[in-house]
Amino acid sequence: MLEIRVPATSANLGSGLDSLGLALSLYLKLTYASQPSLIIEPLGDGADELPRNKDNLIWKTADRFYREMTGRTIPSGHLTVSSHIPLSRGLGSSAAAVVAGLLLANALLPEPLSRERLLHTATAIEGHPDNVAAALFGGFVLVYQDYQQIIRVRNYPPPDLECLLAIPPYPVPTKDSRAVLPLQVPRDDAIFNAQRVALWIHAVSQRDWSVLRDAADDRLHQSYRTTLVEGLDDLIYASYEAGASAATLSGSGPTVMALSEKNHVDSILQRWTTLAHRYDWPLTVRHVRLVGPGAQVKHIYPVNHEVAASDD
Repeated sequence: MLEIRVPATSANLGSGLDSLGLALSLYLKLTYASQPSLIIEPLGDGADELPRNKDNLIWKTADRFYREMTGRTIPSGHLTVSSHIPLSRGLGSSAAAVVAGLLLANALLPEPLSRERLLHTATAIEGHPDNVAAALFGGFVLVYQDYQQIIRVRNYPPPDLECLLAIPPYPVPTKDSRAVLPLQVPRDDAIFNAQRVALWIHAVSQRDWSVLRDAADDRLHQSYRTTLVEGLDDLIYASYEAGASAATLSGSGPTVMALSEKNHVDSILQRWTTLAHRYDWPLTVRHVRLVGPGAQVKHIYPVNHEVAASDD
């Protein structure tokens, strides 16, 4: 039997569109046991919305990858999938499913691939690398495509900060959030964001959180997405007024993430609660951790009780 655990992720982090990501302590958990027919049992967030057959994203990903590597269909099995990652909320739910499927298939291969090679496949399936890289490797990630068109990742320990999430009740599909972005941006905006991404790398390399407010500022995507995320600017402004080190749209939204020193957490939560009541926003607020480990795979073998008894 296999057990797989994949963390939620927050991508972009303001300025780092399709480049930066963080792993969070919300998880998709999967168990797999081989058997003649396929059984998929979704549990947790969005379980009623998830397919229980071969159309399930985890299984589709696993079967596709296994076929590519072996030329055969993946062995059927009994899957249980429990997820605490809200669907279509900018927290990497689809990336977690893709990573879980790849790791499942990879664990069944005679010669498993490295995570660096899995990253390239995950990006091809998911469409962009920041979420899948953070899910695979954990911590803070910078992803880029090198001169050979290979997706690369640089991984750092996550900031020593608290992480707060303001999660709206409505989904924002990534394709809709992408559709509102312009195909071209002014040169000044591109320069602005390049400077801010450099600040992120300085911050995590030197553990200097004093620059994060500037690092998280953005001109490439957040302002265009305000039409899809009610109260986005108000939540970010309130976060900074309450002492947050950084506040951004999480991924393509609609979740807003704030990073903060511990002594400002209560103040941020109070500001968010006040805003939610004032504007009648049914927000779900979560206090989570930034986590260093990425996805985990465990091989669990059944105990031979007869042998164990004879050994006694």
